[in-house]
Amino acid sequence: MTTTESTPGDAVPSSEQPDAQLDPRHRALVEDVRWFLGSPLGGVFGGLALDQVAYRRIAAAVDRTGRFADNFTDRGIRSFAFTALMAFGDPTDREAFRADLKRLHADVKGTGRGEFADDRYSALAPELWIWVAVSSLHVFYLAYLYVCGRRLDEQEKQVVYRTMCAEMSYLELPSRAGKLPETVQEMTDYYDRVAATELADNEFLQFARRNFIAPPPSKILIPPGLHPVLRPIWRPLTKLAARPTIVCSDTVAHPRMRELFGVRTTARDRLEFAVYVTILRLAWRLLPRRLTLEPLAYNRYRYERIRRRYRSVLLDSFAAP
Repeated sequence: MTTTESTPGDAVPSSEQPDAQLDPRHRALVEDVRWFLGSPLGGVFGGLALDQVAYRRIAAAVDRTGRFADNFTDRGIRSFAFTALMAFGDPTDREAFRADLKRLHADVKGTGRGEFADDRYSALAPELWIWVAVSSLHVFYLAYLYVCGRRLDEQEKQVVYRTMCAEMSYLELPSRAGKLPETVQEMTDYYDRVAATELADNEFLQFARRNFIAPPPSKILIPPGLHPVLRPIWRPLTKLAARPTIVCSDTVAHPRMRELFGVRTTARDRLEFAVYVTILRLAWRLLPRRLTLEPLAYNRYRYERIRRRYRSVLLDSFAAP
């Protein structure tokens, strides 16, 4: 059997998460949001995630583990892979990865070093865990608002947010303090509160910013033997490639993060942002899904479309007419 590509406008809600209360007018929106979580296009706003290490105790923890310092690019690749596995793996795999997520973070506790020598941290502390979770959700939420291609009303924004919360519920802890905010307004209020009380400049934040602008060659994707050969051209090429991410992330970032990075948006930046967002919108709406979804998400996309075709020929009842 072959399948044809289409934009999400003809998609129907997945049976993975049935919702009898969902307004039929929002079903296409829910499905569009769900697949967007599997699109690398959202990564153009990935610089927003640097707000995680503006939280001092999180910066202390990440600095202490050394995984960012070892290879900043590979840390991002591992985060991308984990997100794909959690969002589009089968239920057994998702449950196993959820357990791994908590287990691996349980070992991240102690006291920082250097600038952070007086900072104690635990990755499973609800106030730290939920900030990372909200930050991750915030990236996808803002990215979708700009890439979806139309102005959403407040009810539609709530649908977008709740859909993302449902798909990313693996980021929650069992405790009440470890739950994601329930509404867009609650998320916004929480973000503003943390920004005002916790986000501040630190050495690791500036280290992460420099590496985001010009990331090092990946040890995972590029054999180490090629690194010396690539070194003369790597930095200028990656700075050029990272430009859309920097412009898009800085333009929509929270005022506190713009202040910490000394961002002053120019007319050129605004023009670039408009161009990048237009390209992203056209790509999301017009390109076939095999080009806009990462492989595991596209595999799930094909599976659900084929499943729907098979189900369409089945009977509703075996009773006699």
